[in-house]
Amino acid sequence: MGAPYARIVRRETHSPRTVAAIVLASLVILACVYAGLELVLRMLEQPPLLVTPDAALAWLAALPTLQPQDAITAGGIAVALIGLLLMLHAILPGRTARHQMLHDNFAVLVDNGVLASSIAHRVETVARVPRGQAVVAVSHRRASIDVTPTSGIPIDESAVRAAVDDEIASYKLTPRLQPAVRIKPTGAVGS
Repeated sequence: MGAPYARIVRRETHSPRTVAAIVLASLVILACVYAGLELVLRMLEQPPLLVTPDAALAWLAALPTLQPQDAITAGGIAVALIGLLLMLHAILPGRTARHQMLHDNFAVLVDNGVLASSIAHRVETVARVPRGQAVVAVSHRRASIDVTPTSGIPIDESAVRAAVDDEIASYKLTPRLQPAVRIKPTGAVGS
């Protein structure tokens, strides 16, 4: 796969940080507009909207000596955690619910819901259970398959596992899915 396709696949399989950047930029802009408004009101010798800039700076300077210290410490820890979460959000790659299928000349992306539906259909066929008795959840690296047998009809677990492995292998996904098949011990009433 060529470089343009690699860029497209990367863009489509990783979530953008646009919303977080817009929210943070909006908050910073609002804070700057408020601070500018308070400064202009101070220069025009008008009463402040909330607090004068001098009073705000005095409060910040006195913050380490205020009581109760536990509340100040808790506030500082909360601000530090918010900052850490924002840094992790900026650094760590966000994932969308899509996988890439390997193909020689094309960039093929498949939604996790489509993969789950296809795997569920194959499991229902092999296990001979009605539609809806195979529940599949696909995440970035894992496919969890829960099969509820029909009461009185046993399910060949090894055949289901082999069918799931074969189905997932036929997709040639990147990253590869690790299946986890679970046959529920209690069955559903047949329809």
